[in-house]
Amino acid sequence: MVKGKIYDESGEEVKLKKSFKISKKLEPFYTGGDLKLSPDQNFLFCLCENLVKVVEISTGQAVQCFGNEEDAAITICGNNDVLFSAHRASLLIKQWKWKGNGEEEPLVRSFKAHPVPVTSMSMDSSSSLLGSGATDGVVRVWDIENNYCTHQFKGSKGVVTLLQFHPKKLHLFSSADDLLIKVWDLETSTLIHNLKGHVSPVTSLVFPTDTTMISGGRDKVLVTWDISSGALKETLPVFEVIEGMALCGGRVVTAGDKGVLRAWDKTSNKCVQQQNTPALKREFVNLVPYKTGVLAVTFDQNILVYNKDLEIEKNLIGYNDEIIDIKPAMEGHLALATNSEQIRIINSETLATTVLSGHTGTVLSIDTNPEHDLLASSSKDNTVIIWKCEDSCYRQVATCTGHTSAVSGVAWSHLPENIFLVSVSSDLTLKLWQPAKGNIQKLHKTKCVYTVKAHEKDINCVTVSPNDKFIITGSLDKTAKVWSADKGNLLGVLRGHKRGIWSARFSPVDQCVLTSSGDALIKLWRLSDYSCIRTYEGHSASVLNCQFTSLGRQIVSCCADGLIKLWDTQTSECVTTLDGHTDKCWALMATEDSIISGAADSLLCFWKDVTAEEEEEEIREEQVQCEQQQELRNLLFDGKLAAAFALSLALNMPYKCLGVAQKILELDDGSSQLRSLIENLQMDQIESLLEYLATWNTNSKHTIIAQNVLFALLSSSQSQSFASNSKLRVHWEALIPYTERHFERLTKLQQQATFLQYTWDRMKLSEV
Repeated sequence: MVKGKIYDESGEEVKLKKSFKISKKLEPFYTGGDLKLSPDQNFLFCLCENLVKVVEISTGQAVQCFGNEEDAAITICGNNDVLFSAHRASLLIKQWKWKGNGEEEPLVRSFKAHPVPVTSMSMDSSSSLLGSGATDGVVRVWDIENNYCTHQFKGSKGVVTLLQFHPKKLHLFSSADDLLIKVWDLETSTLIHNLKGHVSPVTSLVFPTDTTMISGGRDKVLVTWDISSGALKETLPVFEVIEGMALCGGRVVTAGDKGVLRAWDKTSNKCVQQQNTPALKREFVNLVPYKTGVLAVTFDQNILVYNKDLEIEKNLIGYNDEIIDIKPAMEGHLALATNSEQIRIINSETLATTVLSGHTGTVLSIDTNPEHDLLASSSKDNTVIIWKCEDSCYRQVATCTGHTSAVSGVAWSHLPENIFLVSVSSDLTLKLWQPAKGNIQKLHKTKCVYTVKAHEKDINCVTVSPNDKFIITGSLDKTAKVWSADKGNLLGVLRGHKRGIWSARFSPVDQCVLTSSGDALIKLWRLSDYSCIRTYEGHSASVLNCQFTSLGRQIVSCCADGLIKLWDTQTSECVTTLDGHTDKCWALMATEDSIISGAADSLLCFWKDVTAEEEEEEIREEQVQCEQQQELRNLLFDGKLAAAFALSLALNMPYKCLGVAQKILELDDGSSQLRSLIENLQMDQIESLLEYLATWNTNSKHTIIAQNVLFALLSSSQSQSFASNSKLRVHWEALIPYTERHFERLTKLQQQATFLQYTWDRMKLSEV
């Protein structure tokens, strides 16, 4: 184990880390439900858990967040200035000013629109009217500017599922559980049409012309209507559950459960275009017109931006679910394994995301080989896929099959020559894969070199040593095993953990191994005799991942309670604890100056090493404090007691302040000087002085000074405002008990002195 100073390859000393701060986060912004686009088409209004978030489409980051966790939002709508959200518990519709400067209160008003939960809302094209539909089938229209209800429409049966204004006419369209589309005239406040043509819920409406409407639903048909007469013009079977429609380039684009966008000619009602190779074969749950293209929302909260040719331009990840693994990918990027069959490639700076699709089961582990721009992923589909980065894009080059159960771990070799890959599985085996003759150019011919039954229970992790000579595996059978990489021979067994092992790592500089377990312990093992050198205790839950950092001098670990800890390998002491997650922290990656963590709360945190900055700040603070203390001594030497009193308050030096107050009171006009000094104090200085007085008053030696200062304070002109200041209450309450005790003591002393004087006077009288 490394002792003393350590140096990197360039000869510079490696500084130990002590403190980290979150520099940025990749947070979830959409977890399903309603989603609307702002009229300027630059922002999305999304539901995230119980909150409402405003997302900037260009960056994919949330810029505003409204609501509270206790009152879930059900549906939303908004314009370029205000946002409306309907809430389940309070039954309120809340109006938010989402483009504020951050200083104003964002909540403009709230009102109870219906006696039951509101399930659908819509705004007209002028942003002057708001429509709301509820679970009782009632539809109401509200004047946004004047805050009153203008219309109330009854007649729908069941929950109102769809509400939409005509883009040019004063007509409101609604649909409910009765599967009818009702057309309400806002000028006459009457129902003008009752359109019957669907046998399943209607999900979307579009208006190709002023007098034509197309409706789509889950009955797998598109229905064209003449709005003027209310006549059904044509029914077109599309053989797909329609979840969303949008007008794009003069065509009607549909999205549904097949995960393929299709464009239909609005006059001939024929499919004129279909995605050839959809980027993500996912069920669509919503479709929104966006500039010249569309925004398609998938069931797993991906938001895909398509151009007019239905080609994907951007992918916004609304929710990553559980982040299971993190590895460095191509330059400036990270590879993430989430609770999905896709791999996310994230730009470390912009947090822009692309997706790799290839697995048919959840990806459990990933590893990268930066030397050859390779990425390997293992999945519940029992396969390992090898990806090659070419032109800043990963492509699948090989699929390794042979495991009979979920592949739980995968790891690349480190040296550039004789490259190989190892994998472990729930089938209890360890496999080593290698291209033909170890040639990197023959990755497509990767084959299994050997298979070893490694453990008696599921294997959780596998790692290759830096010199490619050893392999370590960790299992739920509470053991870690060290294997020879060339032949797969068992070299040693590490026993000592009381629960299953979740992570195992080789030291980058020493012949030792690190393991973490469900028994909340981290152990360091010597490879020469496979004995435990040190045990690191401090976590209160299962330690799910651990890594070496600072060239083996420190350890970073994460556990099931979401905490991340930094350890000193020599002293076994916890240096610092990082609290940034609210659920199990599975993924961890340590770099030279940062830590990246991912957890089951769908949060990816970037922790920046701020040790040097904090040390510099401490030095600056010490220098300033020394200068101020010297200034205080100079003021006392020059007899400038008023300035010295104010400075001692600012420096938070209560007993120096006590000494200054004593010197002031020793002057002939000390009491008057003290009162005039206290008259000029600010309220924060008075609060500090009261805190000092409470401390001084506990000691009988300082009581006289404390009571004199207190008398001067209560005699000042500011005393009238003390009672209304809640911050001062705790200090007054601390002063009262000791003041009463001192008063009783002095009263008793005065009585004794009076009795003594009386006795003495009587003795002198008797002598006379």
